Amino acid sequence: MKALTRTSITGAVLACACLTSLGLRPAQASGQDKGAAPAANKYIGADKCKSCHGAAESGDQYGHWKGMKHAKAFETLASEDSKKLAAAKGIADAQKSDDCVKCHVTAFGVPEAQIKKGFDRAQGVQCESCHGPGEQHMKARFAAAAKGNASQDYVQVPADEIIAAPKMAVCVECHNERSPSYKEFCYHEFNAEIRHLNPKKPRTTIDIGACTCPKCASGCPESCKTLAEIK
Repeated sequence: MKALTRTSITGAVLACACLTSLGLRPAQASGQDKGAAPAANKYIGADKCKSCHGAAESGDQYGHWKGMKHAKAFETLASEDSKKLAAAKGIADAQKSDDCVKCHVTAFGVPEAQIKKGFDRAQGVQCESCHGPGEQHMKARFAAAAKGNASQDYVQVPADEIIAAPKMAVCVECHNERSPSYKEFCYHEFNAEIRHLNPKKPRTTIDIGACTCPKCASGCPESCKTLAEIK
């Protein structure tokens, strides 16, 4: 029960800024005996992301997220509009229905063993809904800082550490026809509204500029997707 409304994709998409419980990625093995199963990468919650992604000089991604409807996605299920939509589907309480909650929280259905202490699902669609579990990324960045390898300039993060630039496939997992409030939208137009870029990262003018692609009846052509991609 996601995709709140057409404008809600701007709030109810971080990073595409985009949508929940996708981006689940198994963590790589770390410091374990040979033959042992690799430890699962855990979800840490947006509040822990803030420690590195809350500074104005690096784009304050946390602050951007707090101002989005994503951050209130779970809370939205208690609104009068949501209650009406739920009632029409025979759902008594949207905040207790898996059909609704799965796209209004982060890490839906993930075992508790993969959730770090302090993680609060009620904070809605958080960073890790789009970027995947962040424990591995957090540990890697803190380890680099402890070794004195932290740079004031932009640091290219390894692809297997975190999903740096989520794609449209993440968003449409929830923003689709299965949502009772879904309306067709231009992905690139809405993605431009919820972007939370790091100004230290070198980008092209296309990356930074607002998307000018035409609204398409059912998504955008490949050429449009390529144009708006963040490298």
